[in-house]
Amino acid sequence: MPDRVLSIAGYEIDLGPALYLISSSRIAMVGLQVPEGLKRAAPLIARTVSDLTGSRVIISGDPCFGACDLDLDLLTSVDLLLHVGHSELCAAYTDKVVYIEARMSQPVADAVQRSIPLLTSPRVGLCTTVQHAQFVPDALMILAEAGIQAEAALPGARGKYRGQVLGCNYQAARDLDVDEYLFIGSGLFHPLGMAISTGKRVVCADPTTGQACEVRPEALIRRRFGAIANAMDSRRIAVLVSKKPGQQRQELADFMMEIGTAAGREMIMVRIDNIEPDRLINLGIDAAVSTACPRVALDDSARYPIPILTPPEFEILLGRKEDYEFDEIV
Repeated sequence: MPDRVLSIAGYEIDLGPALYLISSSRIAMVGLQVPEGLKRAAPLIARTVSDLTGSRVIISGDPCFGACDLDLDLLTSVDLLLHVGHSELCAAYTDKVVYIEARMSQPVADAVQRSIPLLTSPRVGLCTTVQHAQFVPDALMILAEAGIQAEAALPGARGKYRGQVLGCNYQAARDLDVDEYLFIGSGLFHPLGMAISTGKRVVCADPTTGQACEVRPEALIRRRFGAIANAMDSRRIAVLVSKKPGQQRQELADFMMEIGTAAGREMIMVRIDNIEPDRLINLGIDAAVSTACPRVALDDSARYPIPILTPPEFEILLGRKEDYEFDEIV
């Protein structure tokens, strides 16, 4: 019989509660949505669900970029959608969506120990992503033994666990009265976002490599001011509104249209699902303001032949703001 807890590429995925719900509710048609990093595991997950429940499983083949990115089209064709890899976010759809978290099995102790010499204050805020959230108590204990008064904030508006941050929301960091932060996780996007959002020093401890380093946001901020400068003479500007339920910011898009028009720019509003270079080129625009995921502008800007700005960056372009702000979805 297939195991209810799957170990895939260093992640532990507990299907137990979802399997019980499917079986007890006699659900016939199940949708499965998996993030890109776990896409190759989708057939195994689907087969496990089908074998243990007798349900038919349909895999979403579209890209999935986070808890905010539900496959609403597939949702209309199934009785229940299993969204793997993230914690709950889109409350409006929870009656038909089950979020199944993917937890990293790699302990964080080595990386946290290596971060201690890099910390310069005894008052430290601890933040992480859902993949490492189960290790927050262990990390706090390690830091306490080193004489560091570390804190992890209670769950914020878009988080579920203590200290949890998302790429679009750093409330769990800002809620703490600390001097600097320790981020546990892989990649630089989250710790860079924390550094910009809080204006404080951030050290990153990566459990996958066991290494730690200080992150410096200055280079990213310089690149973003370069993008603002490149968009300064743009006349026709698109405001992008995401179809993804956790990224829709219509009121903000309306405000971007209003201030752009008042500044003499030709503004058009574009509703879009996956933002791709070809789709924007065909619109004949000079620049775009993305009210979707902040990573579209910050992470993927090199892919686009036109400047892609965040809403705060557009306000800097129009002279409404001077200081750089990280775009967050609250």
